[in-house]
Amino acid sequence: MKKTVIIFGITMSLMISLIAQGSAYGQEEILEEEVSNQEDLVIEEEVVIIELSLEETIEYALENSLDMKVIRSALDVAEIVYEDDIRDLRDLKRNLKVEPRLFIMAGVDDATVQKKLVENGYMEKGTLFSLNRAKWDVETTENKVKYNVEKAYFDLLQVEKELQIAEENLALAQKQYDHGKLRLDVGMISQQQLLGLEFNLSQAMSAHESARMYYGLQKMSFRNTLGMPFDKEFELTDTIEVREYEEIDLEASIESALEENLAVRMAKENYELTELMLEAVAVKYPDITYRYRTQAAEVAKAEQSYVQTKNGIEMQVRASVVGLHTAEKQIATFEKAVFQASEGVRIAELSFELGQNTATEVAQANLNLMNAKKNLAQQIHAFNMALLDYKYSVGIGKGF
Repeated sequence: MKKTVIIFGITMSLMISLIAQGSAYGQEEILEEEVSNQEDLVIEEEVVIIELSLEETIEYALENSLDMKVIRSALDVAEIVYEDDIRDLRDLKRNLKVEPRLFIMAGVDDATVQKKLVENGYMEKGTLFSLNRAKWDVETTENKVKYNVEKAYFDLLQVEKELQIAEENLALAQKQYDHGKLRLDVGMISQQQLLGLEFNLSQAMSAHESARMYYGLQKMSFRNTLGMPFDKEFELTDTIEVREYEEIDLEASIESALEENLAVRMAKENYELTELMLEAVAVKYPDITYRYRTQAAEVAKAEQSYVQTKNGIEMQVRASVVGLHTAEKQIATFEKAVFQASEGVRIAELSFELGQNTATEVAQANLNLMNAKKNLAQQIHAFNMALLDYKYSVGIGKGF
């Protein structure tokens, strides 16, 4: 009887122990499942990818550009200074009506000259010019940001395309190698020929790895241009292609550039201000005096700067149009080269199967095709950049 009780007790202990272990295992499984779910959530948060079209990229850059924040702050200051200067100018005009008084201003220490500067509009025009210059700085900085972003976008598309070409080349080399192994098994090629195909595959893998590295570097440069964190993942939605544009009227483009370009406006305003200063100086100083001739020299320099700025802008427009048309014409040539290189690969593969050439010749055909595709992509990129340069040459510009 005692043995039965003891055995029963041992049996109960074992059952309790097994139940406890089962419970513990169940808790561990629940905990593991919870941890796994949490890890999945973390992974999902880390892999958030934002899609960026060209327009969305420009908007992102303008919102996050530190240069834009600085230049807009400078405009806020310029607006306050302008209001203060306008109030001072009104006081100055009232005082001059009562009696001529000497109001010290930059470079002018004569009441008669200063009175004339107020009357001929120099001071009002100069005050407005300072405000306009701050506004123009904002516009040109914005244009510069846009240009840099568009260029960075096209540059990344170009490198992305080269990575795609390297992947296609790798896939082609892998296909040729796999096909070669099958042919070796049935005795259609030698081991030496298979080694040649293997070497071709190795070269393709190396080229692909190099393209991946440059793509990674270009992505970092792109993020830096946008003001984007380096760990932010994104995907470009536009593709590298020949972009359409309206027929260009060269003379109309030059006229638009000379009217819209802010560097030309600034040079013109400066030239007009120096002429008004000379007009005021002439009230007191004859043309034989040092003071008059010094100001006359300033007028001549301002006129020269104005003419040179206009000529420079016209040259930019003409050069961008020539570059655009040249790049566009060459695209067809590179497209033909890709077609010929594709045919070259097909013929090289067929000849190799017939035993009429070697793996080296197949590899050269592959390389020719990859280079032809890269050259075409680069030419399309050159065309898009020429179109971009034209676009910014006929507008307000992207810097003085």
